[in-house]
Amino acid sequence: MNNRALPGIGRLLRLRTADSTQTVARGLAEGGAPHGTLVWALRQTAGRGRLERRWDSGPGGLYFSLILRPAFPPRVLAELSLTAARAAAEALAGCGVRTRVKPPNDVIGSRGRRSGKLCGILAEARGGARRVDWVVLGVGINVNNRPLAPGAASLRDLTGKAVPIARVLRLFLERFQPAYRALDPDGIIV
Repeated sequence: MNNRALPGIGRLLRLRTADSTQTVARGLAEGGAPHGTLVWALRQTAGRGRLERRWDSGPGGLYFSLILRPAFPPRVLAELSLTAARAAAEALAGCGVRTRVKPPNDVIGSRGRRSGKLCGILAEARGGARRVDWVVLGVGINVNNRPLAPGAASLRDLTGKAVPIARVLRLFLERFQPAYRALDPDGIIV
């Protein structure tokens, strides 16, 4: 898959393994990588979520971080994780499960009597009191992997079938892009 197949992506860096897509993307953001750069790893060895919690990142999951260079003021950052979680919930619902957002940044999925955490979001930013220089939006979605964390589930666990990972990424981006533009109407559009 190339970046033209992904809505809103200017540059795609696809990695077989990364310690954390968030760490890689943060380094790229600090080095001036443009808005819309997406770092996608098939596996992470040190994936993390909010409060430095470990995110189990074995093969079969979707792990990516998106570099954003918003024009909005820092006060809007609080809405970004929730906006991304809503986009993820909508994307996952498109894969055949019921979803709900557990604020501020998780998506819970269910089908029948089975349920579990499918997705976590991590937004990290750099800037000052008046301006955001960059945001790295990290997303981890349990797609076909076997999550180890208590209370976690994958799409495959809930639906009983494998789901194409690239499809889940595309669904997320299709839902996230218009929601992000609503938060940042004066920002850069890729």
